[in-house]
Amino acid sequence: MPNDVIPSPEMNAYNAEVRQTRRALLNSDYNPVEMRQMLASFEALGPEGTPRKLGNSELELRRAEGAAFLVYVPGGGFCFPGGDVHRALLDRISTKAGTRGALLQHRLAPENAFPAAHEDVYKALRTILAEESGPVFVLCDSSAGALVLCACAKLKREGHRLPDKLVGLSVLTDLAMTGHSYVANAEADPMFGPQAVIHKVFHYLQGANPAQPAASPYWDEPMELPDTLFIVGSTEVMRDDTLRFAGKAESAGTKVTIKVYEEAPHVFALLVGIPEAEEVVGQIAAFLTEV
Repeated sequence: MPNDVIPSPEMNAYNAEVRQTRRALLNSDYNPVEMRQMLASFEALGPEGTPRKLGNSELELRRAEGAAFLVYVPGGGFCFPGGDVHRALLDRISTKAGTRGALLQHRLAPENAFPAAHEDVYKALRTILAEESGPVFVLCDSSAGALVLCACAKLKREGHRLPDKLVGLSVLTDLAMTGHSYVANAEADPMFGPQAVIHKVFHYLQGANPAQPAASPYWDEPMELPDTLFIVGSTEVMRDDTLRFAGKAESAGTKVTIKVYEEAPHVFALLVGIPEAEEVVGQIAAFLTEV
């Protein structure tokens, strides 16, 4: 249900700024490889130490203390790696929840088309879950929602261990984009229009069927998953990817908690200095630590 607190002044200011300065670019037909190279020049933190190779994935260990292990699979439209903002969010959550933390990076499109990222995340999570004796939590956002939820479905079908809890921020679950919010929120979303999602899906799928369960968890059969917390903004074009998938998961027996924040932009938890983002960090930590 929607958050009963109106957007903060900081949230409103961010929405106005991104709508004016970045929305047009984010919805344009840019070259994702060139954009990736440009964005890399702004990164300052980068991975600490040497990332661990897990097949074609890389695991960046961040926080080393704690019995539980929080693995963050960051979104990036299948075309961009997790960056400093994702590392900072992981650090804040893992510190508050008292867990170890690691960022999982998969191969990127368009150089590596579907099902490369899907296979990477599945194999990496299978390895991590087999190695760990304590609780394992998985956090994902945006496009990584499709990868993580598909991976969990495959893990369950094949009889492997599942994560103990899942957290999804503004997740993409339907690459066919059949949710009504792609129409209803096409102009209301301060950051993305439907064309931004079409652009990333085009580079990732490269002609593959968007409605196959290996690409879109929404189109899989309803399946009971670990306890899951979903957080999304009310005006996101991808809002219904969260709400419709959550409904199917709940119908299969999954214990689902949904937090819908009014007028919050895509993956707003990444935004430092926004009160709603700090509130979400606390909600995630509380969810992960509750027995």
